[in-house]
Amino acid sequence: MITTRAILVILCFLILFKTGYCQEVSPLYGEPIYHLVEKGDFLFKIALKYNCSYPSIARANEIEDPNIIREGKELLIPSFMLLPKYEEGESIIINIPEFRLYHFQANGKVRVHPVCVGLSTCRTPIGRFEIINKIENPTWYMPPEMAKRAHIKREIIPPGPLNPLGDVWIGLDLKYIGIHSTNRPMSIGRALSYGCIRLYPEGAREFFNSVDLQEKGSIVYEPIKVTIWEENVYLEVHPDVYQLTADYGVEFFKKCEDLGIDTIYLDNEEIEKALREKRGIPVIVGTLTTPDEIVLPDESNSLQEIKDGEDLYQDIKEDGSSGYH
Repeated sequence: MITTRAILVILCFLILFKTGYCQEVSPLYGEPIYHLVEKGDFLFKIALKYNCSYPSIARANEIEDPNIIREGKELLIPSFMLLPKYEEGESIIINIPEFRLYHFQANGKVRVHPVCVGLSTCRTPIGRFEIINKIENPTWYMPPEMAKRAHIKREIIPPGPLNPLGDVWIGLDLKYIGIHSTNRPMSIGRALSYGCIRLYPEGAREFFNSVDLQEKGSIVYEPIKVTIWEENVYLEVHPDVYQLTADYGVEFFKKCEDLGIDTIYLDNEEIEKALREKRGIPVIVGTLTTPDEIVLPDESNSLQEIKDGEDLYQDIKEDGSSGYH
């Protein structure tokens, strides 16, 4: 027999789950936020307010020139996202194409930090890592390869405002690579470092204080993220920073196949739009529905559309082309 106490525990769990306090259960993080542009606003100022990068706001709102925003315009803040998958034993995921670091903390909370990654000529390496040291007010020693490439004498910069590492350094077991603060906060959200991962100074300090030595994580390269939540299929698309994704369409359908999603019931127009625009905003591209639950208003046309979808998917699997880039 279920006791009153057990019923109350179940109800409390359901309430917490519904209100978002069980964030780790859902693959969705945050919620959409809108900002009304006021006089004196500019994208970098707005980005700092919402702890995101100004390039991500520009992409989300399809702003061609980030220096020009109109007073009274409503901007969508990229504060809603799909959480990345991570392996057992990992607590940190850095996804290069979306310029974000995810910290899955021991208390169940998830912290998300916008980051700067390496230039296309000095790429941030992909792979697993472990935190090996933490240093406050670090001295910057120019990597020998950087000095050689630039044909200059190797520099050593002591702590202070000119130090590119800022006031905190979290070292990884990857050669010359670390997560650190910066004296160039406008680089966040861009590929401008020499391989390291930069955070806003406030974010770097927070991460420094919350992370422990020997914590493990991965640097991944996923311009396309797909997940399922409450029967809805979500798609989030980011730019191909290092030009490593030959075909976005093939990549999308492969992820669907890995998740067991039957793509013939998805909205091809929404998929194509998301893959083309690469706004970095999660969109619903379909609902998981069994054939018995589908109601066809015009049987002949609808069946033809589904057949076309099947043909498209088979063509992609066979010859690797879809037209989405």
